[in-house]
Amino acid sequence: MKRSVLLGLILVLLPIYAFAQPLQRKLPEDSYFFNPDVVASNTMHFLSHGNTKMLQASIDALSNSGGGVLIIEPGVYVLDQIHLKSNVHIKVASGVVFKSTATNALFRAGYVNNFQEVTNWSVQSLDGTAFTFDFSNYKSNGKIRAFQLGNTRNFKISDFKVLDNFTKFNAITTEAVGGEPASFPTFGIVENIAVEQAHYGYGVVQVQVAQNILFRNLSGTGGVTLRLESGYKGLADRYLTDKTIVIDHIYGRQISCKNGAHAVMLSPHTIQQGMVDIRDVNSISCEAAVAIGFGFLSAKKEQLAPGYEPGTFSEDSVIAHVSATFGNEAQVRAMRLKFIPCALRKHISVTKNPDEESFKAPSLAAVYNLAVDQYESFNNPVGTYKIVLHDIKHTGFSSEIRKDGIIVSSTENDFENCSAIEVSVFIKPKERNTINPLQKQF
Repeated sequence: MKRSVLLGLILVLLPIYAFAQPLQRKLPEDSYFFNPDVVASNTMHFLSHGNTKMLQASIDALSNSGGGVLIIEPGVYVLDQIHLKSNVHIKVASGVVFKSTATNALFRAGYVNNFQEVTNWSVQSLDGTAFTFDFSNYKSNGKIRAFQLGNTRNFKISDFKVLDNFTKFNAITTEAVGGEPASFPTFGIVENIAVEQAHYGYGVVQVQVAQNILFRNLSGTGGVTLRLESGYKGLADRYLTDKTIVIDHIYGRQISCKNGAHAVMLSPHTIQQGMVDIRDVNSISCEAAVAIGFGFLSAKKEQLAPGYEPGTFSEDSVIAHVSATFGNEAQVRAMRLKFIPCALRKHISVTKNPDEESFKAPSLAAVYNLAVDQYESFNNPVGTYKIVLHDIKHTGFSSEIRKDGIIVSSTENDFENCSAIEVSVFIKPKERNTINPLQKQF
């Protein structure tokens, strides 16, 4: 076969979206992420409140018999840690409330039997109505997750709400486990989840490492709803020799935040991350609907040694159709209070929130994007990158913020000389005396 003919055949066979420009990229069908093989003929019903051993035994029995469906009947279940198993699909009645005595995670996948892979599983509502995780009994900054995902593939998690109390850890986290190359979550769907009273630094989902996952219809009151951040020291250390542990082909749709930090956050730390495609982002009274951080090294994490490099995200990444509404109930960390115009600083609380990390304060902007601060080209300066931002709308913000609603500089987009305001804001000496042309004389 002639070379030209062969090349033409290859081009026809490759998926259309492989050549699409970022904004024209199509969302793959749900079956691409997960096509469940549910053994409906093998069904068990569980109604033994608070009995962790019996629930684990039921899951194990179904898995060992080739798989099936486990229906959890209405009630309050106070459980220790449960390990999910392959081919088991848990259907949870809407009247179920899960409480936990664990100090790490209630449900885990891919952590036992030497990190054996867990595949073809799901936890979702029996009838489409949300069930509940109630972590309100934990103290603020207590440590708990609903789901902790390690070596797992082909899964679906959906249809619940979390009653939080500013605890540490996200409702769902993804991690790298096992040897080298590491194992981590791939091919799954996470959707229809809401969290209330989330900690500023946490929220619904934190992706440390994962590939080919769809996140859809996630909402958070407080915190970060979809956090794509690989800041764990152990992960950064592993990346020195294992370049497979990256965030790549992550899709997000209908992601929202209220009275929190962000609906979406990207922070690569020391890893060269892949592509993310997130659309339909909404925030009401949040620090910013979207936050995009630059890559950097941490002296505290001993990353100034040879081998570590500031990370990035692929410039094929997209965040589009963003709508941010201003409010005075946002969670704002101290170092970002300087972006609040002088006239609005009277709305900053004088004490920290229960998460002990943020202040209740006015929203800053629609997008906080310091990944382009001093940007010249990809990774120049190191750790900078420019993803595709499209259709950014903002409502109710001060006329002193940029018309596009995007903060792009830590020095040029702040507000200084607010000495007559009762709430003082500390600005690093090297960042002082940089005039914001939009700042009104106070």
